[in-house]
Amino acid sequence: MNRFIAVIGRALLTLGFLLCTVRADPLDTQLDQFLRLTNEQPAQASALIQSLEAQLSADTAALTRARLWSYLGGDYRDKQDFAKAQHYIDLSLELAEQVQSDDIRAEALTDQLTLYRAQNLPGKARALVSQLQETLASANLERIRYYAANTLGSFLQAEDQYEQALQAYYQAFHAVENSTDPRTAVRKIYLQGAIAGLNTVLAQYSKADELLQVAIKQAEAQETLNFLLPELYLQLGVNFASQQLNAEAEQANQQGLEWARKLNNIFSVATLLNNLGDLRLKQGQYTEAVPLFIEAKQLAEQQQYTAMTLTAEFNLGYIKVLQGNFAEGLAQMAAMVAKARELQMADTELLTYVGELADAYGTAKAYADEARLLREYNVLSQNIFKTDRDQEISALQEAFSAKEKAKQIESLQQQNQLKSAEIAQTQLQQRVMFLFGLVVLLATILLYLLYRKVRNANQQLRHANDQLAYNSLHDPLTGLLNRRSLHEFMQKRTEQGERRQLPTATTDGFILLDIDYFKHINDHHGHAAGDVVLIEVGRRLKQLTRQGDMVLRWGGEEFLIVLRNLNQTALTNFTNRALQVIGSEPVIYQSVSIKVTASAGFLTLPFAGVDEHQLNWEKALKLADMALYMGKVHGRNRGYGLVALHRPYEELRAQLETDLSMPIEQGHLEITLVLGPPQA
Repeated sequence: MNRFIAVIGRALLTLGFLLCTVRADPLDTQLDQFLRLTNEQPAQASALIQSLEAQLSADTAALTRARLWSYLGGDYRDKQDFAKAQHYIDLSLELAEQVQSDDIRAEALTDQLTLYRAQNLPGKARALVSQLQETLASANLERIRYYAANTLGSFLQAEDQYEQALQAYYQAFHAVENSTDPRTAVRKIYLQGAIAGLNTVLAQYSKADELLQVAIKQAEAQETLNFLLPELYLQLGVNFASQQLNAEAEQANQQGLEWARKLNNIFSVATLLNNLGDLRLKQGQYTEAVPLFIEAKQLAEQQQYTAMTLTAEFNLGYIKVLQGNFAEGLAQMAAMVAKARELQMADTELLTYVGELADAYGTAKAYADEARLLREYNVLSQNIFKTDRDQEISALQEAFSAKEKAKQIESLQQQNQLKSAEIAQTQLQQRVMFLFGLVVLLATILLYLLYRKVRNANQQLRHANDQLAYNSLHDPLTGLLNRRSLHEFMQKRTEQGERRQLPTATTDGFILLDIDYFKHINDHHGHAAGDVVLIEVGRRLKQLTRQGDMVLRWGGEEFLIVLRNLNQTALTNFTNRALQVIGSEPVIYQSVSIKVTASAGFLTLPFAGVDEHQLNWEKALKLADMALYMGKVHGRNRGYGLVALHRPYEELRAQLETDLSMPIEQGHLEITLVLGPPQA
């Protein structure tokens, strides 16, 4: 009963708030003007929104106030001033609590999600999704429902959650499908482009083409919508290029370029020129590609579009390498990678530059430099994986803590309600015994329901804790164990006295594997195909091992196998079986056969009879890693095993920690070679 009254009360409060805020506010007209300017004159739009804050007053409607703060925060976010952007989000969240408005809260949470993405904090962004979805379900304003759902769709698509992303896009479409707002046409075309882009990712090319053609026709038919055409034609070009329809992609990009020049949209001109250059580059038309990249670079420099300037300069260097001018081209590409580091680009962006530079070194047959860049590529992949994972766990812990505080508040409220009921029961007891008995019965039912609710909450809490414990030890993509699980295992192994101090007949074994040319798989078949390859390789390795062994995703495309109680011969044989099972059969993705091989490094623990207090498992893994990169440098699809030392370990320690080639050449380190299956 009390809860029902509370719900009614809140509904009346919300209705009253809405009635008080529907009156027209002069600021809203100027905010509408700001939105129009953002499409065609972004500099003027920024100046306008900065000038409007001074017009806020005590009489400004709450929704208008929050809307202004949202646009101001977005302007500061675009300028990379994240602290000020967060300040306006915090103001909106405080206002939402004061007036109990789900519309203001949904808009602020959407701004927060966008800010987390701009700050490259995917873990915190993921933790915010469920809260935003819950708040969005109670929002009323079509503008906010569109904004929140469209932003959710974009984020979920970037997270490869395609089905949920499509649902969010359709939710955004339903928010505005019957709207009479002047911006409805723009919003619908934006959504058509977003859904088309999602269909391109899912290889639903005909559906993407159909959506884009309709959107282009609508944008061409109305002059006020022409500004959308460069981006729509750019997407159409990407859709055709994904199908290897180079002529159609060329035509779409040229049409987009014509519109971008006509509209004086310099950013789109530079982007489309770069895409046209990429088409020429992929078709080996290097001479035709060069002027396109040069013009894209010049325009990007004029607009201080640093990322595009780097990309164009990098591509020009790559063309020089492909034309045989190795020294100049590699120097130019390396200089751009150094520039990317100097600008402190995110690891996810730097990864692409490093991977393509490694390919260029391979083209120039500079295998040592290729191996060095591949090692850096692997380190970056691991850093991205670890950072993303740490952020996700931290965000989950924050969300869990917030939910616990909310439960405590709810529990206190229930206790207060219960005390009030007990006082009422005492008063009623003095008047009518019948009513007293009825109140006792109702109190008993309430306590029983409260008990059931607390019990269910405890069960959900235990389940959440179990899930967190599992996630902390397992890789989310492959389901294999992760790095933390190995640390815990080796710690228990030490505590239980398993660390072996003397040579024994049986040892443990480490096999470190890295999928060959994994970047090529991602580039040519897409990241979804790369994920399928990782999952399948993990499954094959898991089937090979015994119950007491461990198979881990070590990071990126790297796997680690820990084998218990076996000798050197058995370890060598097992490594051979692992390379065979990976490389003998291709991985099938969407009816396409993807050839997969791996390189490996392996050794026993303890290694060569060396006391583990001298050469522990971390040092042993570093040796396995160096052996693995010997396999990369000498042709891939093979594994190198470290068998024995022919000099005391203390004499060779310094060499073993930096480079294996010298002790091998001097005969101080004995190795064995295992070859993978022959490749056609």
